[in-house]
Amino acid sequence: MLYRLILLPLSYLPLRVLYGLSGLLYFILRHIAGYRKEVIERNISIAFPQWNKEQKKKLFVDTYWHLADLLIEGIKNLSIGEKALRERMIIENPALFDELYKKGRHVILLSSHLENWEFFISAQAFLLPHRAFGIGKKLSKDKLNEQLNHRRERFGMQVIHAKNYREILKEEIKGSPLAVLTLGDQSPAPDNAFWLPFFTQKTAFAFGGEFMAHEYSMAVVYLRIKKVKRGHYRVETELLCEDPKSMDYGEITKAYVSRLQRDIEACPDAWLWTHKRWKIPVPPDLAAFQKEHESRFRKRFS
Repeated sequence: MLYRLILLPLSYLPLRVLYGLSGLLYFILRHIAGYRKEVIERNISIAFPQWNKEQKKKLFVDTYWHLADLLIEGIKNLSIGEKALRERMIIENPALFDELYKKGRHVILLSSHLENWEFFISAQAFLLPHRAFGIGKKLSKDKLNEQLNHRRERFGMQVIHAKNYREILKEEIKGSPLAVLTLGDQSPAPDNAFWLPFFTQKTAFAFGGEFMAHEYSMAVVYLRIKKVKRGHYRVETELLCEDPKSMDYGEITKAYVSRLQRDIEACPDAWLWTHKRWKIPVPPDLAAFQKEHESRFRKRFS
């Protein structure tokens, strides 16, 4: 009922009209619901301990304004047309993907929850020559998850659950070149985490992107979505490696994390600070954990 009676009908309104609801959403999220207030404050304090009180408060407030706009654009994304998406999501250096496609190279896209990733999920299938796949986690509400993914897939994207991506890609990889989008800045499964310094402390990162690159011999492209103006974005890309076998254990993930932190520092209000990013405790014997993780990787790919 939420989807059919409220979200979908609202999505047909012009985005300029929907933006009029941003202030109301901001007020509800911050002042009434206090949505993840403690999580936001804790994350900001961990990332920027050197900031003064005023700087932290500004980012705290900006986070709610950013979240309000994200929700508005997420609603619009349910029905926005291809023409409008092409105008609002411009990809730089499309020749990079044309060249990889001509070579028959599958691609893993390493991105994050910076700016509006939902517009890109919907647009990926017509922005790139590759067949579009995206790996994500299911929402707790199955029916809503099904409806949202149905809308995300209307232009050709195929959304894959993180738990069964292997069985799907095992078959799809046999066809024409594909591009798989992963948002690697969420907390991973603790038993397969790759630990790296991130801002001020050791942080667990998903290793799935690097694993897929090696498993399916995929070129790796870092993808950064950058806001041009409200509702309009530019997609910046960087080829991290064409042949993952040329990269040693952990190099791909390290390259991703270094660029992610750089981009967050450049525009901190564009990141989703509501994630419980540092919820996984560091293993008591981190050195032994990492050594065992590396051993499993080398056993499989050496």
